[in-house]
Amino acid sequence: MKYRRGLSSIIGMIFLVVILSSAIGYFTYAINLVEEVNDQLIMKGIESFDKFKENFEVTNIRIDDGKFNLTIQNTGQLPINFTRLWVNNVTDNSWPLQNFTVNKVSSPGQVLNNVGQNLNLYALESQSYTLRLVTERGNTFNVQISSPQDKALEMNLFSTPRSVLTGHDVTIWYGVTNNLTDGSILQLITPQIKDPPDTTGVASATYIEGPIPATKESLTNGDTAFFKWIYKVNGNEGDTIAFNVTINNAMQGNYVIEPVEFVSLLGTVLAQNAGLLQVDYKSLEWAQDDGDWSTGWSLNNGDDTIWRINITNNNLTDTFYIGDDTALVLTRVASASTSVFYIGDSATTNPPTINAYTDLSQNIAPGQELRVYFGATQSGGTNEESTPAQKGINQSPILIFGKMCSGGGCPGSGTEYGQTIPFLGILLE
Repeated sequence: MKYRRGLSSIIGMIFLVVILSSAIGYFTYAINLVEEVNDQLIMKGIESFDKFKENFEVTNIRIDDGKFNLTIQNTGQLPINFTRLWVNNVTDNSWPLQNFTVNKVSSPGQVLNNVGQNLNLYALESQSYTLRLVTERGNTFNVQISSPQDKALEMNLFSTPRSVLTGHDVTIWYGVTNNLTDGSILQLITPQIKDPPDTTGVASATYIEGPIPATKESLTNGDTAFFKWIYKVNGNEGDTIAFNVTINNAMQGNYVIEPVEFVSLLGTVLAQNAGLLQVDYKSLEWAQDDGDWSTGWSLNNGDDTIWRINITNNNLTDTFYIGDDTALVLTRVASASTSVFYIGDSATTNPPTINAYTDLSQNIAPGQELRVYFGATQSGGTNEESTPAQKGINQSPILIFGKMCSGGGCPGSGTEYGQTIPFLGILLE
């Protein structure tokens, strides 16, 4: 009996050990399984969080030599691997949906250029495409790149000045807006002007330069591209010139026309002296912010600005003494908004600074030229005027006042004189 009792105890202990071992094994397995699931959930959470933190912008897209050309900037905090590009031809339904391997990696802040240039694909500038860019984390960017011939675009045409004296230059400003409702990016905007333009009477227009710029590679939704031409015009009072502008591959009937009319100032004091003062348009320079003197017709909006330009006195006998109310004026086209930059004695750059002008203190001798400075907020002032805050095209005549005088007692004995000098347009961007 004692022997059997001892054997039973041993067998019981063996069963207990087996049960405990199994329990511990299952417990360990369960713990490992929970940890594995937890790790997977954490990894999924990290991946989802990383996907949320992944940010990028396609800053430019166009077609170059039959190949898509995307510029992509990584604006997020993580490296991004751009893996696939899907392409669908919207214009040609027979063209199959295709996808291409990209595999371009961008670090935070990095800009990738020429994405799509190596794809085995030939794209036509005359057709529209829908593109989908895919990242390794599953984010996508969809964009449609459209041809101008698919839909009518918003176009505007202005001339500065609109009423002109014969023999003067006219600037033709053309604006085209991407007003497509589907958010498409327009590709390759190339302006076209009818040359020679339609005229009445004896009017004529001689091409000088343009378009400037020659083309706009792409135009994002809601943006406007501006182009300009310069013509020298001649004609009699009442004659007109009609400038007609559109873009290459535009939808039929999508164009704009701007008439320019010739005027005469006979019988006015201004007309008696018209043409005595002349501006050298090519001498125009301006300075803004911390920059030096610059040339061109495109300036920043809302910045303190000083100007300088050469003015010639074509009077062969009288010296012209410049009054302190002489000013360069920016008047926004199709708006009453005006900024006046009064004459200064001199100006310096970096930052732009205008020095006070004393009435009639500067003069232009017969047949001579003088560099004249503008930029004061008021007559005789030293505060710098700013360009208007609103972007767009501005007419910019120079209103010049003073006295014509010869002999003794000048300038006090001189004759009051005033002239509006036609000026070219200024584009604020």
